[in-house]
Amino acid sequence: MAQSVGKVDTVLTKKGASTLITSGSAITTFQIGDGNNPDYDYRIVDGNMAVIRPKSAYPKPTNLIIREGENIHYLILAYRENVDLSKLKYMLSKKPKETAIAAGPELRRGDKDSGKQSTGLKLPEEDGSAPLISVDTVTVSVIAEDFRRDSKVNHQYEVKVEGVSIGYAKAMTLSDLNYFCFHIKNKNKEPYEYVKATLLHKEKKDSSMLHTMPLLYKKGPGTIDAHGEVQEVFVVPSRTFKKDDEIIIVLEPVENKPQLVLYVPASTLPKYMLTK
Repeated sequence: MAQSVGKVDTVLTKKGASTLITSGSAITTFQIGDGNNPDYDYRIVDGNMAVIRPKSAYPKPTNLIIREGENIHYLILAYRENVDLSKLKYMLSKKPKETAIAAGPELRRGDKDSGKQSTGLKLPEEDGSAPLISVDTVTVSVIAEDFRRDSKVNHQYEVKVEGVSIGYAKAMTLSDLNYFCFHIKNKNKEPYEYVKATLLHKEKKDSSMLHTMPLLYKKGPGTIDAHGEVQEVFVVPSRTFKKDDEIIIVLEPVENKPQLVLYVPASTLPKYMLTK
């Protein structure tokens, strides 16, 4: 049986068996050792489960870092010759209560001239549609860093709220992942920090519902200095869009400030990301 939710500090592995780690939220970081450890192989399943198998005969103990939702776990990964299979199952956290979100009038497009924007929007954690995918955070980080360089904002798709603006720059699909780059600019005298970013997919065929695209990786500081600007890259499982769909990004700042909500027509994406 899986362990009850509690403090887990050591994860055990065994020859010829797989260790299963489950978390309540999508896993966005999974790093063994320095990120290039030949002793272990792993894959992430359904976004919130990780399967680890030892590759060498006697792998050495090493550190394991997992980030899921708002939680960061620093663990020790160790090999044991004789260990009961029931000890190879771990649960790091419980799944948050899922809520459906309706795309009603309270979620409206921001007016980039007046700065009007909706507030207090409750977002779902995930829609459960993430495909089976293994995320190599080291490789994804390098790709995301290259992708965000020299990205220029498309001012046609930009929203500004209380001196902070976010604009769409570009997108691409690579190795079953979608990369979205946004330009965030802070014209205020104080730094701007957001605590959560959510990417949503709004389908024309069912415009009453919004589907969360699980965030697998983010490249960027998360805090924008006073009078500063940054390029942020968000990586989600790949999916295709129809040209009449919309991609929505929601930034939730600290201290109960208004959300930044930007709508981007799917028709703006590269044509290969669209389906008929």
